Amino acid sequence: MTGDAETTCAFCRILRGELTPGVVAFRDAHVAVFPSLLQQPRNRGHMLVVPVRHVAGIYGVDAEIAGPLMTTLSRVASAVKKAFGAEGVTIRQNSDRAGGQDVFHLHFHVIPRFNRDEFVAIDRKLGAMEIAIEERIEQAKRLAAVL
Repeated sequence: MTGDAETTCAFCRILRGELTPGVVAFRDAHVAVFPSLLQQPRNRGHMLVVPVRHVAGIYGVDAEIAGPLMTTLSRVASAVKKAFGAEGVTIRQNSDRAGGQDVFHLHFHVIPRFNRDEFVAIDRKLGAMEIAIEERIEQAKRLAAVL
């Protein structure tokens, strides 16, 4: 860790075990996976796939993490579907504030989807709510068991 961004970044703090211990479902040298804090009631099991090294956004992806990131993203999509009984998944990546990015550490959302779940973009006004740490730890365990 070399800069202020890595020191204050919420995702870096999760990966260092400073925030929400027990929520990391998977981690290797390049990529980690943990449940999103905000999840919609009909889409529980919403996971985030992040590079372990602090990368602020999609524009900073290099060859060292691109392959592992995409490989893990594919594995997590399959695992989310199986672990949470989903009928499909939505994968999202928001870039820049104007694009909806709110944590400036690159991350991909893997959201379990169900027929007629009425999913809308993550927004507290539209029904997304914070998920208790205990439930996020349980979600991480379910996903880890499938991965």
